[in-house]
Parts: sequence; C-alpha cells; structure tokens
Amino acid sequence: MHLVVLTGPDAGQVFAIEPLAVVRVGRGADCEITLHDPSVSRVQFEIHVGDGQAVLHDTESRWGTLVNGVKSSSQALRPGDQIRAGDTELRWMPDARPEATTIAPPRRSTEPLGATDRPLHSLPELPSAGHFQSPDGRTTPHIAAASVPNPRTLVGQRLGNYLVQHVQAEARTGILFLALDRDGSQPVALKVFWPELMQRPEAVARFLRAIETMRPYRHPNLIALYDAGRTDGLCWMATEFVTGESAKQIIHRIGVAGMLDWKFVHRIACDIARALEFAASYRIVHRSITPTNILIRQSDGLAKLGDLLLAKALDELGPETITRAGEIVGDLPYLSPEQTAGERIDARSDLYSLGATLYALLTGRPPCEGLNTADTVFRIQTQRPDPPTKYHLAIPAIFEGVIMRLLAKRPDDRYADATQLLRELDRVEKYTKPIESREPELDPDDS
Repeated sequence: MHLVVLTGPDAGQVFAIEPLAVVRVGRGADCEITLHDPSVSRVQFEIHVGDGQAVLHDTESRWGTLVNGVKSSSQALRPGDQIRAGDTELRWMPDARPEATTIAPPRRSTEPLGATDRPLHSLPELPSAGHFQSPDGRTTPHIAAASVPNPRTLVGQRLGNYLVQHVQAEARTGILFLALDRDGSQPVALKVFWPELMQRPEAVARFLRAIETMRPYRHPNLIALYDAGRTDGLCWMATEFVTGESAKQIIHRIGVAGMLDWKFVHRIACDIARALEFAASYRIVHRSITPTNILIRQSDGLAKLGDLLLAKALDELGPETITRAGEIVGDLPYLSPEQTAGERIDARSDLYSLGATLYALLTGRPPCEGLNTADTVFRIQTQRPDPPTKYHLAIPAIFEGVIMRLLAKRPDDRYADATQLLRELDRVEKYTKPIESREPELDPDDS
C-alpha cells in the first residue's frame, strides 16, 4: 500500500507501507513518514497494517485527523480514502504493481525523472472502427468516439504504463492526474486529453506527428515530456512532475487581497517569456497560457510552462471557438480577444494570455471577468481593464505599463514577440534596482 501526498509542503511524495507494520506519520524526526507541515503534530497518527487490513489511529494530535472529511480517532482504511492532517492531504492507495512489491519512498528531488533522452513508448495498434491515412503516409487506427472512456473514470486504473492516482487539475484541453510510473517508484504528471479534441482522424494524426517532432525539445522553462501515446482511444502524455504550486493555486491562495510581491511575478514573467521565445523559434503558438499551465518549482521558484505538445498538435488547426466541447469556463478570462472571436491567432495571443495571468497573480483576479460567459467575452473584446495598481499599490509604474501593453485589445498594440517582451522586462529590472546596487555608467573620457 502507499500514502500519496496530495497537498501541503510534501505534495507529490509517495510513501510505501510494508505489510505487518506500524507506521507513524507526523513532523517528528522519529516518525517513519515525516511531513514538513508545521500544522501537523509531532506524531499525528499511526497506521497499523496486518491481517489483510489497515487501520488509522489518531495519536491525540492537536487538531485531529480527518478521514474522508470526518474526524476519526480510529478508522479502517479502504483504497482511495483521503486523509487530512493539518494543511496536508494524503490518499491511501493500493500497490502500484500487480505483484505488490514494496517500494521505497522516492528521493526528495525536483529534477526531471530519468534522463532527458528517455525514449517515448511506441503507440499501440488498437482495435478500431476504421483506419485513416496520416500525413506521413502511415495507416493509423481510428477509434470510434462511442468506445472512448470518460477520462474522469481513470482514477485507480492503469493507462499505458502508468497507474492513475488522483486528479490534479482540469483545463480546456484535458484532465491532469498524478500517476505512478511503471516501477511505481516515481510520480509523473499524466495529461489525458478530452476525447472530443481527438475525434477527427486529422487531429489524431497531428497528435502522433507532434509526439515525434517534440522528442528533441528541451528548455529549462518547459515541463519535460517523458512519454506519450494512445490507449483505448485516449491520447495522453506523461511529463515531469513539478513539486510546487501552479499559478492558479497561488492566485487562489492570495485571494482578492492580491498582495503577492511584484518581483516574484516579474520573475515568472521572465521565465514564461523565455519559454515562449523558445516555442516561437519552432513557430509554435501555445494557445493556452493560463494559470493552470504555469507551475512554480518549490525548490528554486523557477516557473515552467506545460502543454507545449498539445500546442504543437493543434498548430495549423485553424480558428478555434471558445464553445468547443470539453472547454472549462474557468480558462475563458485568460483568452485573448481574437481567440474569443474565433479568429486566426499568432504568438501575440500568447502574450495577451501571459499578461492576463500576470495581472491575476498581482491582483487576485483576471483583468476581464463578467457575470457569465457572454459578459466575459464582451469585456475581453471591448473593456479596458483597471490598472493593477488599483488593487496593488506597490507595483512600479514601469512594470504596470508592460502588463497593460500585453493586455492591449489589438495584437498590433502589444509587443511584437517574446524577445521584445524580454527586453522590456530586463529594462524593468534595471530601472527598479536600488540606486546603490546599480552598475555605474562609464564616462566616455574614462574608457
């Protein structure tokens, strides 16, 4: 059995529990499982495993232990039960492999899992309702939409070489799970795309072609792709699991108070702009720069952008509308005006979406949000957002100016590309440094 940490300082950690064992969980160094959560007691609870069952016993912790939302002093655990201790949530899960081999806890590392040249698994040939010819001439099976399972039902199931643990997030493009790899020793982020995105043969062909072309793409500010494929009609990809928070989680945490340090947001802007500059070098428009797709690594604050594979697969797809099946309305406030109008987009649309995300990080709210979908679209297309300093007085005027230019309604009024944006962000850093720390300018006579 395993304890998977869902939230809290140790999010992403997976701990194995041996049979016939008593395991103490808490923040004390003498616990078998140590949680780095100050709101957890030194010994929060014990799990007794034996006689074919596991029982949780709260050890008179300060705030108590909840199992499936109910405060419990003693509770038999079933696979999938959710445990809450302080600010940490954990899930009790069955063994990751059929042979039930005990797995050691993973090392505490935020480095990508495996080597960067880890090969992608080949795509399985599956029973299909027909075939179609892909752009490179290969015959590829096409799965009938009716036979494709709902991605939300995958928790506890195996997809490809991965055991699906729990839902991390949902977005316009698909659903993100925490999963365990083939050995069960390391967590990965498993993205399963909404089936309606891949209904048409050309969409599946584009996805297959994108997998091949994405093999060499590596950048510090992009989430690394490990594996991808199609199983039972579902297209999926396994990527680096980043220990930290998404921008969406940060926005939710700060709320409308919006008092996040602007310098932290500036660093995120620089990191994602570098990722977009890299994507632009391959002529890729991301199309989904949202708080959900930006992850901030806990160890060093590095921001990473996800979903570039899907961006490559959708590239050249043509105009998209916001009413596509499977869309999550929560992403709507971060779409550019031209996206909401169903017009053809370019890299400047990504810059708008980045600006909307930065605005929300600073203020706790997106720049344009209405009472319903139609009202939100109207505001995105026509209404100039309030300056961020209305909600966050500490933002320098020069940085506010960058964000407001990113949010210009007309693409021509924004920065031409990510490279131009990076130059402006460098200028922000230069002119907001304390005077005593600035590089002295050389007098021409001294050179």
